[in-house]
Amino acid sequence: MTQAELWQLQLMAVSNSMDGIGVLLTMLSGYLLTAYFVGNRLSRYQAALVSTFFVFGAGLSAFMTLVQLRRALYFIEQLGSQYDVRSYVPNTFMTYFGGTLLCLLVPAALFFMYQIRRNPTLGAGQGQAGANQGRRYFD
Repeated sequence: MTQAELWQLQLMAVSNSMDGIGVLLTMLSGYLLTAYFVGNRLSRYQAALVSTFFVFGAGLSAFMTLVQLRRALYFIEQLGSQYDVRSYVPNTFMTYFGGTLLCLLVPAALFFMYQIRRNPTLGAGQGQAGANQGRRYFD
């Protein structure tokens, strides 16, 4: 491959990883807002469904972000070996460290939902009279 093609592939991989981080943060903020505002009013089944969708979506997004970052590192290594290009890139340890931090956001958000459901006074809907009336039919 030519140098221009390798640069294009590397920049596309970096762009894809940045998009993955954006998707992950969007899903995370949506899940946290859902947990905070209506988490204590959801039935057990509704909370399980929302949490399942979140785990699969956020887990896939975090995994694909890590894959794209590894692809970007591979193309930079190819540029360095074939064309003697010197570029600052994070090392492999930092890539996996960042990926691990992204993956830790998922259980932290699940724990937040658990805390809201266990103690309804923590969420935004605390103190509403009859807010949990519908839950008795589903639990």
